[in-house]
Amino acid sequence: MRLPAPPKLDNAVAAPLLALLLTAAAPPLLLSPSPALAAASTSPTSTELSRLSAGLARVDYLLRDWDRLTTVCNGVQDATEAKQVARTIGDQKCSKSPLIVQRYIGASSTLDPLFKADKLMIRAASLVAPEQQEEYSSAVDVYIREQQMSSTMAYTSSWSGSENPNGSVEQIEENLLEAKKEVLETQAALRTIVRLLGLPPAPPFAE
Repeated sequence: MRLPAPPKLDNAVAAPLLALLLTAAAPPLLLSPSPALAAASTSPTSTELSRLSAGLARVDYLLRDWDRLTTVCNGVQDATEAKQVARTIGDQKCSKSPLIVQRYIGASSTLDPLFKADKLMIRAASLVAPEQQEEYSSAVDVYIREQQMSSTMAYTSSWSGSENPNGSVEQIEENLLEAKKEVLETQAALRTIVRLLGLPPAPPFAE
């Protein structure tokens, strides 16, 4: 016994029916946000960006009062500072404290405005004008390198006293001077970043 052939559908009926079946069988499309929306969702807030201006004010303060801030006289020293060579000046016992440098460049505490500021700078790149992107990227690269070098040289200076082979007070000061050169480069790069982002300056830092 032969089964009857299925009825034939004309094109006017078949085409819409086929489209309906294919649409029902297909998984729903996942729409990706536009690049503009994606950038907006990751761009830092004005509060976050203010960390950069505040950090620059702290670096300015460090360089402006470098000798005073990196010298401790007749003060209570922490364990690391106590290992550094002391120098007697008149009735005062003074010593260089290079690790203080790290407190002002974001390499000491999570509370520092510049702590992991490189991540903030990278997120803020979308806020920079297209024609300034290259200058901004270069400044961020310089900042990352020099901030790390500043911290490294401050640490090296702190362990350059006579308690280590070939160490001396003079070696501490020499390495601390190298740290200062790196901090100056850090300051210059940070100023460029703040300028390109159009951030208002923070009030001068004072303790």
